[in-house]
Parts: sequence; C-alpha cells; structure tokens
Amino acid sequence: MAIETALISAPSRGDNRIFGRYLLERVILACERAGVRRFFIQAPASHRTELECLLGSFRSRSEVTVVDRFEPCLDGIDPESPCISFAGNLVFSKLQLKRVLDNAAQSPNRVFRFSSSDADHGGEIAVGPMRRLLEQGGLRNEPLRRSTGELPFALNGRPEDRDEAELRLARSLRHETASTDALLARWLDRRLSWRISLRLARTRITPNQVTIANTCIGLACALMFAIPSYGWRLLASVLFLASTTIDGIDGELARLQMCESEWGGKLDVITDNVVHVAVFAGIFIGVYRASANPIFLWLMVVQLAGFALAALSTFMAFRIRGPQAEKWIEKVERISGRDFAYLLIGFALIDRLEWFCWGTAFGIYVFALVLIWLTVRRRRVESVE
Repeated sequence: MAIETALISAPSRGDNRIFGRYLLERVILACERAGVRRFFIQAPASHRTELECLLGSFRSRSEVTVVDRFEPCLDGIDPESPCISFAGNLVFSKLQLKRVLDNAAQSPNRVFRFSSSDADHGGEIAVGPMRRLLEQGGLRNEPLRRSTGELPFALNGRPEDRDEAELRLARSLRHETASTDALLARWLDRRLSWRISLRLARTRITPNQVTIANTCIGLACALMFAIPSYGWRLLASVLFLASTTIDGIDGELARLQMCESEWGGKLDVITDNVVHVAVFAGIFIGVYRASANPIFLWLMVVQLAGFALAALSTFMAFRIRGPQAEKWIEKVERISGRDFAYLLIGFALIDRLEWFCWGTAFGIYVFALVLIWLTVRRRRVESVE
C-alpha cells in the first residue's frame, strides 16, 4: 500500500536539532524517503514565520503546505486514500517507520495508532484511511499500541530528552542493518560502530570524510602486509579488522545525519574494492618476500582474476528484480561481508598467512561460481512464476 499524504501537527519543540537537523525537517525527510509525496503541517498563523525556518531543505518545496486546519485543505484528495499522521515531538528511525507502514499494508481499511516509547507517551503515529484519521474522536476509538522498543521517542521538555533521543536513534542502527550484516559483523562490529557513530554524528565530520580516512587505513594495511615481518603483518591484520568496523560507520553516520547520497554510496563501494585488492595484493607480496617462493606471485594473479569474477557475479545478483528481490539482495550482501578479517587475524597470529593465500586464491572462485549458479536458478524460477 502506497501512502502519499502525511498530516503533521507542528511539533512544539520543532526547533530542537537531532544530529544537526531540525525535528520537523527529519520527520518530513523520513516520510519522503518512504514514498510520501504530500505534506500538510497544521500550525497556528502566529507561528508561520518560525515554522518556515524549521522546514530546512523543504522551506520552498511545493509539496509542503502549512495550514490552520487539515480538513478544508484536503477536498481534492480521496478520503479513503491511505494517510499517515504525526503528533508530538517525535524522533523515529527508518526501521520504525517501515514497521508502521507494514502494519497498515496488511489491513488497509483499519487505523493503527502507535504511541511513543518515552515514559509520558507524548507522541503518536497513526496510519489508515484519511477520512477515519480526520473524524473527530475517530482515533480515540482505535486501539493504541504501546511501543515495545526504544523508538519512536518524544521530546517532552526535559533537558536530557535530546541526548536520550540521539542515543536511542544510534542504538537502533544495529537493527536496521541486521538483515544484511554477516554474522560476526552483526554481533561484534556493530556493537562498537554505533557508539563511534553516535559521537561523530555530534561533530562536523561527514560520512565521506570517514570513507576517505578508512581508505587510507586500508591502504596502510596493504603496505604493512607486504613487509616480510611477523610483527608488521600481525599489526596489519589487527588494523584491518579495525578498518572493517570503521567501514560501517560512514553509512551509519549518513543515516543519523540523514545525508545519504548516491555519490556517497558509490564512493563507499569503489573505495572498499580498492582496499580489498590492495590488501590481498599486499598479503601475497609479503608471503612471497618471506618465503622467496614465486608461486605466491602466480597465486596473486589467480586471486585478482577471482576478484573480477566475484565482482561480475555480484553485479548479476544485484540485477535480480521481482517481489522477493529485496530479501535476495540482503542475502547476497550478508554472504559477501568482511567476516574474513577475523579469519585473517587468526592466520597472522600463528604466522601462517600462506595458508590464507592458498585458501582465498581458489575459495573466491567457489564463492563466485556458486553465486552465479544461485542467480541463474533464481531467474529461472521467477520466469516460470
């Protein structure tokens, strides 16, 4: 069910900033990314000038209309069309909004109400047919669902509310990426990365700056791996493991600051691949220099060719379309994660990186061919359906 209209009661503390963005602007931006196209904000005329400033990037957008009352301005809209409404000084995550919309999609003719999770339950999200949302007292007759998690959270005037809202928002990041993270990344990396992201989001550091800094760390790891010394290679493996944790921070930071961009996503993918190629090349060169066995130079060529095949198989997998495409892509991202960094540090500890070289030089072909086979099989199933 596509929801195109949002009714927003102007938050009384809309001038509060969460990770640098006004509260009201965050609500509109989250809804727009979920597919909402029209926004009606109810506010008294005396607050119009102040409200204009709080809209941020939506200040001059034609899709946003500020009104005294909702009803007179919605005459041209189908009263049975699905709609979402917000009341209170709400802070919520992308995952929280998705859950609300999923509930509505299962029963499009019902009204679902969700209270905020703070002690006062000072905010509410409701979704359902517009007519029922606007009927006087209609909402009160619908069951109110208490939030079982930490979000949404309403700012209720306490000095600590903003810090608490930011903490809960950052903590929710682990749940947003749970379906795409590899096992160890989910249980170890994300438990650390969200804490770092929380602190960085309160600064002027940008996600792209984090991406570039982490790329430099990865390239430094590659140089250290190429040194035929146990100490340097062990340090490189530890630093690379730290780099895999930092690798998730740029995306987390972008979501917290709500500044995701297509360019930022492409930069992350490109730099990740550059670092992977450099690190593996450094490992093979280091093992060659330590053993003086030229077979490892040939294995490096085999490995790099495997990278090309793996890139092709991943590209094919991501081109899958259909009703289950989202779940399929989540599985692909999960199995192509960086959990191998934990394996790498184990081989470095026992000074057996040559075993890692043999395993990955041919293991990457197994991964690529299996993924191609699964992709082809999935396309055949979808064509039959």
